[in-house]
This record gives sequence, C-alpha cells and structure tokens, in this order.
Amino acid sequence: MRAPRAAVNVPVDHREPDGERLSMAVARRTAGDPAARVGTLVYLPAGPGSSGVQAVTDDAIFRLVFPPEVARRFDIVGFDPRGVGRSNPVVCDPAVVARLQQLPEPADQAGFDRLLATQADVGADCRRRTGPVFDHLDSNDIARDVDALRAALGESTINLYGLSYGTVHGQMYAERFPDRIRTLILDAVFDHSVDSDTFARTGAVAAQESFGQFVAWCDRTPDCALHGTDVRATVAALFTRAEQGSLPDPDDPARPLTPSGLTSRIVSPLTRPDLPGVAADIARLSGGTAGQPRTVAAGEPIRLPIYLSCADNVNRTRSFAAAQRLREQSRRLAPDMRESAFEIASLCINPPVPATNPQRRLHAPAAPPVLVLNARYDASTPHAGAVRVARQLPRATLLTYDGMGHGAATRTPCTRDAVLRYLTDRVLPSPGAHCPAG
Repeated sequence: MRAPRAAVNVPVDHREPDGERLSMAVARRTAGDPAARVGTLVYLPAGPGSSGVQAVTDDAIFRLVFPPEVARRFDIVGFDPRGVGRSNPVVCDPAVVARLQQLPEPADQAGFDRLLATQADVGADCRRRTGPVFDHLDSNDIARDVDALRAALGESTINLYGLSYGTVHGQMYAERFPDRIRTLILDAVFDHSVDSDTFARTGAVAAQESFGQFVAWCDRTPDCALHGTDVRATVAALFTRAEQGSLPDPDDPARPLTPSGLTSRIVSPLTRPDLPGVAADIARLSGGTAGQPRTVAAGEPIRLPIYLSCADNVNRTRSFAAAQRLREQSRRLAPDMRESAFEIASLCINPPVPATNPQRRLHAPAAPPVLVLNARYDASTPHAGAVRVARQLPRATLLTYDGMGHGAATRTPCTRDAVLRYLTDRVLPSPGAHCPAG
C-alpha cells in the first residue's frame, strides 16, 4: 500500500519561531477499514536515526512495527525527526569518522585523550556540514515538532506510539503537552532519568541476562549451531582473542574485531531476537570464516544520528581511570559479555552539540493514563528502565512481555490485544500485568 508523503515546516530553534525553518518529512497511511476508523496514531520512531517515513511507507517494516488490528482502525502517521532521514540529517565526512572508528580502545590516559580529541574533530565536522539544526536536536525540540504535526493534522488531541528512543520524545511530549494526548504508548523504554554510569551498569545486567537466555536456549535446542558445546567457554575464548587484537572481523578482515565490537555482534541480534543467527555468528567467528570487506565511497558524506542522543544525555566520564572503573563494574555485572565503555556511542563524552536536555527525572503530573510496554529480556532498553519510567508517570501501567526482544507491541496476541484495547477504548491492563513469552 502506498502512503502519501508531505512535509511540515518547523522552526530550527523553537525559541525563535520566526527564524530559520526546516522541512520535516511526514507520511500517512490511512486506516485499512475506514468504517471502523478510531483516529490518527503518530509514530515516534526508534533510533536515534530511524525514519518514521520509511516505517510507514515500507510494507515490511510497517508489518513489524504496527499490529494489524491497529493498522485497520487508525491512520498511521510517521515522520523523520530533525537530524534524521529527509529532515535535515546530521551528515559527516566518512574519512573523519573512520579515524575515530579505527582508534584502538584506550589503554591509558594518553589514549583516552586521543579519543576525546578525535571525537571533537568528528563533531566539529558534522556540525559544519549539518548546519544550525545541529545545535537543536534534543527531544524537547522533537516534542515541539510533534505538536506542530498535530496542529497540521487538525487534531485537538493525538494518539502517540513511541518505540525505543522514540519513548524519550514521548516522555518529553507528556511533560510539555499532557492535555493534547488521547493515548500514549511507550514501548521498549529508554530511561532518561538516570546518569550515564547507571545506564551503562543497567545495560550490562540486561546484556548478561539476555545472553543467559540464549545459552539456555542453545542447551535445549538441537538446531543451535553450538548445541552440545560449552557456549560460555567458546565466547570467552573469542573475547580473549579480541582483547589480544587477534580476532579478525569477518566483515572487514583487514581489521581486528574489538571487545566492544564482539559484544555488539552478540547482543544486538538478541534484541530481535535472532538466537539461531547469534549461534551461527559465534560459530563463524570461532572458525575464522571471512566475508567481504565493507567499503564507503570516498568523499560521500555519511549520517551519524548518534548526536540526537548526545543532546539528551550527558556522559561525564572525563578520564581513563573513570572509564576503567566503569568498565570493571560492568564486567563484574556481565562477565560473559565483558561490556566495554569505549564504543562509538561514547561520542557523547566529548560532543560539541550541547546537551540541552540532560538526564533527569520525568515530571508529568498531568499526563493521562499511559501504557508502558517492555520485554523482560531486552538488552537494548532494559526492563529495569521501563519500571523506573512507569513509576514516574502517575497514571501509567507497565505491561511486561516475559520473553526476549526489543519492542513488545507486535510480539504475541496478548500484547497486540492490550495495545488495541488501550488505543481504541483507553482501557489499561491490570497493574503488574504480564504477557507470556511467545
């Protein structure tokens, strides 16, 4: 089904409504059953960096994100947040970014200083190429953009579905415009209320728990590529090689795979969750099978939307010693995954973009009843974060999906039914409700 595309013009700086403006890309897919239509649902996309326009216009993505019952009864509207996709994206020189990606993980303060200096170079280049919007990327700005979209749609109140990082946009909208919300779903919740160290430790626990679920699945599943082996020992051997710099990246054999890169290769697919794929990749890494090297066209700008999260999140790590302490704490919490403090997300340690919406507790006393959803085993947005956010919304209910994965709305009939009932009738599940793993 084709979804018509449009644009909404919004101020680059909402404090200067008559100043420079940007064109925010928008797409709408009409309700599958117009006679049963309830209203309009605005999607707050995941990321940072996912395109809401693509989620609405690409049939495969649409089916993954939106339950069919919801698509039948609601017009679905998606947008590209500022700094993303067709909405003045953050763009950077690939050569400058490559210098950052090729730095070895810091082994001392001098290495940490090189990391900070290179991060500053990346940020300065991205700011120059992106333009004024680079300094106005936080979720408060995006919440104001969403309200401009609401007005353009001619709606006095709207239904909002925030997924992953989009839940931060939803939280900020609930603070700023609570009387303009009919329903609000926060699915796979990003906890904006804790500092970067607490966030890292919570993530380490979630990664370890998800890996434990994978090991248990592999032990009981003959089709697992590692079935009948000591999975933890196999992974530990891979980490030892990564720490020694002797584990080739199968997708780029000229470069060794770092410990943080290895963690990402294992943990990221668990959020889908693709357990057979993780098993096959671990077996592939152990066997040393190489793929084709990745290439980037020379001089072609690349997009680096991580800066959207830097505008919302201060990372106060200022020394190698502090980073080492956090690494040691994380590794005690996640001994199998050996979480690292030195990955590209640590751009937020030293970004030029101001953290104009730093972490803090949510204050939305006037927000209407909110449905909070989270999988029990989600290494990307840990369940503990959803618990904290739900407690900060006075009329929220947390529905826990007792399985693995990132995003729960479409997982099972139980979660789909809860979402549909809330959106259509504004009825929340019972407090403490759970949906069994599917």
